[in-house]
Amino acid sequence: MKSGHTGFVMAVPQGLRLASVLLLVSSGLHCSSSLPACPTSCSCQRASLLNCSSAGLSSVPNHIYDSVIGLDLSNNLFSSVTLHRPHHKLRSLWLGNNTIPHLSLCIERNLEGRHLRGRRRLRPWSRLGCVTWAPTLQLLSVERNQLEKLPEGLESIDSLEVLQLSFNRISTLQPADFSPLRQLKELHLQHNLITSLHPQMFQDLVQLKVLDLSFNMMTSLHPHMYLTLRNIGADVRLGGNRWQCDCSLRSLRRRMVYDSTRGLQAWNMVCASPSILSGQDLLQLAEDDLNCFSGENSPELHQDVTVYSGSEILLSCSAEGNTVQIM
Repeated sequence: MKSGHTGFVMAVPQGLRLASVLLLVSSGLHCSSSLPACPTSCSCQRASLLNCSSAGLSSVPNHIYDSVIGLDLSNNLFSSVTLHRPHHKLRSLWLGNNTIPHLSLCIERNLEGRHLRGRRRLRPWSRLGCVTWAPTLQLLSVERNQLEKLPEGLESIDSLEVLQLSFNRISTLQPADFSPLRQLKELHLQHNLITSLHPQMFQDLVQLKVLDLSFNMMTSLHPHMYLTLRNIGADVRLGGNRWQCDCSLRSLRRRMVYDSTRGLQAWNMVCASPSILSGQDLLQLAEDDLNCFSGENSPELHQDVTVYSGSEILLSCSAEGNTVQIM
């Protein structure tokens, strides 16, 4: 230790000085390895949830870290949303109240090669199919947008449990659209423009608990769909459609009446036409109320039906505009 007129200096042992330097370097490395800064206009209260709701955004933040489990992009100005690499921890994605006309859950073709890191280059997109950026997603909410079709690549996310697509412009569904989603528990399609459903569309959704198809444009429903959903035990909501209560609904009504006598909950189907039956509950009508007055509304004479082992099926025959049920 030395003293002088102008200051006081302490001699530090060489080993302690080296340890101090190493500690500072180590601290710097620790800081640099921490999570990236929270994107502007977003909230990162927890490392697992990135909340960018109501932030006036028109494009997705560039840096979404890998630890994110929930990503909220609702109530913004997005016309499209995509992530450029897989996020394997992402479980919940909220995109409601934007202006999205088309949603792709697939990584863009020209970005695929970036994630192979030395592996053989991917085959052309048409052969490969969808490589999704949300492979473990469990909740997808895209309500109140402008979707005209289901999100592209939906079939690649077999972990999905809740799908919220209400208040869009979806009009057409293909028979196998939901078949890969065997873990799906809730499907919300209310307030769309759906006109018809394939009778076997939901038969693979054995975990389904809620199916909301209310306020669409449907006029009729095949009895096979009723049997499928009844066997699954789903809560089905059909109010606000344009049910045409004619002879084509006789088989469905018979089955609903039968189940009602067994104490099972009946579906809510209120007639929109013909005008004489408008506003009346299908279940409360008599058999003779359901008539067809022209060949245009009569069931087709030829029908292909697939029967699965152990399942129930209803077969209908047309005779002079009325429907005869064969069980």
